[in-house]
Amino acid sequence: MLRRTGWLGVALCVVVGAVRAEMVSVVQITDMRGQVAFEIMNREEYAAIQKEIREEMAVYQAAAADAKKEWDANKENKLPFQGNRIKPRSARKMPPDFNDRDKAEKRKSVLEERAAQRQLNEMEKESQKKGKTQSDSAIAKEEARVKAYEDAFTMISKRMGEKLGRPVPSIGFAFEAAPKKEEAPKKDDKKDDKKAEKKAD
Repeated sequence: MLRRTGWLGVALCVVVGAVRAEMVSVVQITDMRGQVAFEIMNREEYAAIQKEIREEMAVYQAAAADAKKEWDANKENKLPFQGNRIKPRSARKMPPDFNDRDKAEKRKSVLEERAAQRQLNEMEKESQKKGKTQSDSAIAKEEARVKAYEDAFTMISKRMGEKLGRPVPSIGFAFEAAPKKEEAPKKDDKKDDKKAEKKAD
């Protein structure tokens, strides 16, 4: 009897341990530019990012409308506002769920490889299109479209950040662009220093 009770106790511990093992998911996150990344998240982390996304969606329409008004008011902008190409962030679980983080890491690697291959294929198609002889005016138009898109993204992101009180995360090179905006006030500080020096003289 004691042996049976002992084995039952061990079996119960194993079952409880399995239940307590943290379930994780590979989550596909798509930023406002359509860039994709994969993260491994537990239930709480997934709930937290979904909450963030709901907050972002709540302010997106107003931020995009404000940005469009500013764009349209600027007579130097020759192209239409490119806001329709920018979408709120999204996050979705990629089945299945895992109770082993190593297995989740392997699944994440497979998904990242597929996404990278798709991106390479798209880049090849783009380079083939560009490979065809284009006039200088066609190249200039394409560059203007890219700049208009980047400007629209920056304007919408900035307004969303102001409404949320936090930046909207982006994937890849978008992170690099953020500090440049913060450098602008430093020029004003130098002007203030020069004014102070003149007053001192």
